[in-house]
Amino acid sequence: MEYNRFCCLLIFMINLQTIFGEDDTIIQHRSKRQAFSPDAFFEKFGYLEEKTSSGQQHSPADREKAIRNFQQLVGLPVTGILDRKTVKKMQAPRCGNKDILRDKDTAARTKSSNLLKPAEFKTLGLKWPKTEVSWKVIGYTRTNPLSQSQHRRAFINAFNKWSSVSPLRFREVASGDADIIIDFKRYDHGDGSPFDGRSGTLAHAFFPGTSAISGDTHFDDDEKWTMGTSEGTNLEIVAAHEFGHALGLSHSSTPEALMAPYYQGYDPNYKLHNDDIRGIQSLYGGPSRTTRRPYTTRRPYTTRRPYTTRRPYTTRRPYITLRPYTTRRPYTTRRPYPRPTTRRPTPPGDICSLKFDTIFNARDGSMYATRKELIYKFNRNGIGFERGFPKKTRKIYKRAPKNAGAAVKDRYGRVYMFKGNKIFRYTDYQLDQGYPKRIPGKNNFYRTIQAAITWYDGRTYVFKGDKYSIWDERYINPPSGYPRPISSFWGGIPVNVEAAIRWGSNTFFFKGKNYFKFDDRYRRKYAGYPKPKAAPWLGCGRTTPK
Repeated sequence: MEYNRFCCLLIFMINLQTIFGEDDTIIQHRSKRQAFSPDAFFEKFGYLEEKTSSGQQHSPADREKAIRNFQQLVGLPVTGILDRKTVKKMQAPRCGNKDILRDKDTAARTKSSNLLKPAEFKTLGLKWPKTEVSWKVIGYTRTNPLSQSQHRRAFINAFNKWSSVSPLRFREVASGDADIIIDFKRYDHGDGSPFDGRSGTLAHAFFPGTSAISGDTHFDDDEKWTMGTSEGTNLEIVAAHEFGHALGLSHSSTPEALMAPYYQGYDPNYKLHNDDIRGIQSLYGGPSRTTRRPYTTRRPYTTRRPYTTRRPYTTRRPYITLRPYTTRRPYTTRRPYPRPTTRRPTPPGDICSLKFDTIFNARDGSMYATRKELIYKFNRNGIGFERGFPKKTRKIYKRAPKNAGAAVKDRYGRVYMFKGNKIFRYTDYQLDQGYPKRIPGKNNFYRTIQAAITWYDGRTYVFKGDKYSIWDERYINPPSGYPRPISSFWGGIPVNVEAAIRWGSNTFFFKGKNYFKFDDRYRRKYAGYPKPKAAPWLGCGRTTPK
C-alpha cells in the first residue's frame, strides 16, 4: 500500500511539471527527468543498499528512511514523503560522490555501524600521509572554450582555498605520476561512476589511499564550464569542492558549506565555511607560519606559464576534428547503391549473433566493439549501434590491427589494442609515435591475450586461457605472483573469455553469444548469468536491462 502511494505520488508530480514553472535547463533535459528513478538515485548516493538482483525490492520503511536522510542532509523539512520540493532537489546539479558511505565504499571501518549518516563535516580517517600533495592535469575540457591557463588558474585557486587553512602545500607536476590526477570525462569512463550528460552529476573525486585511482578528480565534459560568470557552471568552485574529497572530506549537511553535495551557483567571493575548515583541520591540523606564507608568494604561477608550451596537450586540442563524427557525413554521398556494397561494410552474418573480438571505451565516452576488420559504435545508452556502423576499424583508428585480441582504455584515457606480439597505443584516435611495439619473449603471458579491462582500482588486467594478470606498459613480464587462475579472483567467470569491459559499476565478460555480469564489490558473478547478449547489448528483440 505504501509503495503504491509512493509510485502514484511520483507520477502525479511528473504530470504537474507543466504547471509549475521550469527554467530552460530543466526543460532542455526533460527526457532525463522523465527517466528519473528515486530508487536508483537513493542507491547511487548511498541512502539505499544497491540491489543485488533485478527482482529485489526495497521495503517502504527503507524508502521512507532514505527520504528522511536525504531531506535532513539538504535542509528540507524532514517528512519522509517524496514531495515536489524533494524531487526537484534530487534532480539539481550536484557532486557525484555518495552522501552516505558504507564500509564497502571506503574501506574505512566504524565501531558500531557500517553506515555513516549525513552530518556536519565528515571525515573518514582517510588522508594523505604528508603535507605536500602533487597534482597533474592530463586532460582539459574539449567542449568548452576555456584555455589551458584558465583551467590551471581555476585549479590553483581551488587548492589555495584549502592550503590557506591547513599545513597542506600543493605542487603541480608536468610528468610522472601525481597524487591527484585531474581529467575531463564523459558518460561511462571506466571508474564505476559514469557521468550523465549536461546537468545532473557535475564531477566526482576519489578519497586518499594507496590504489592507483586514489585522489583522482574527474569533471563531466558535457557541462558548460565557465570562469568569472554566473552562466554555466563555475569550474573553480566545483574544483574546490572535489579537491575536498580528494583530501579526505565527505559531504556535509551544512547547506552553506562548500562540501555540501549540491552546486550553489557562482559566487565571486566564495570562501570556505567554518564547517569546511573544521573538517580539513581535523585531518591535517591548522596552518603553520612556515607553510602558509609561501602560498601568497607562490601564486605568481604566471611565471610558470611555459607549461602551455612544455606540455604536449596543445597537440591534443584538435578534439573536434579528431572525433570520427565528421567522417560520418560522407555516407550521404556514398550511398549510390548501384555501386558495390564494399564501399559500406556490412556485418558478417546476423548482427544479433555478433561475437566481439574486443569491446572498449574511448576517451570521449564512446563505446566500441570490433570483429575482424570492422568496428561498431554503440548508441549512448549502450544498446545497439549507431547509424553508419560498422565501418572499417582503420577509418576510426589508423593502422589498427585486424582481428585484435583485446582492447582497453587505461586510466589516462589512452586506448591500447593487442594483437599477437604487438601493442598499438592511441591518444584521441591517433596512433602514438613509435607504435606498434613488440612484446618480447616467446612464452610471455602478455602475448596473444584475449581480453582486457581497466578496473575501478585503476589497474589494467589482461586475460588469457584460464589465467589473468596485472598489465602495465612498463612491465616486460607479469609481476611476481602473476599470472593467476581466473577463478582465484573473478568468481564465476569462465576460462577463455573473448572480450571484457567495465561499464557502470560492474564488469562484463563476453563469450560466444553470452555475457557474464560481475559484481566488482563482492567479486562474484551475479546470479542468473550468463545471459544472451543479443537484446541488452546488440539491441535485438525486446530491450532488457544489462
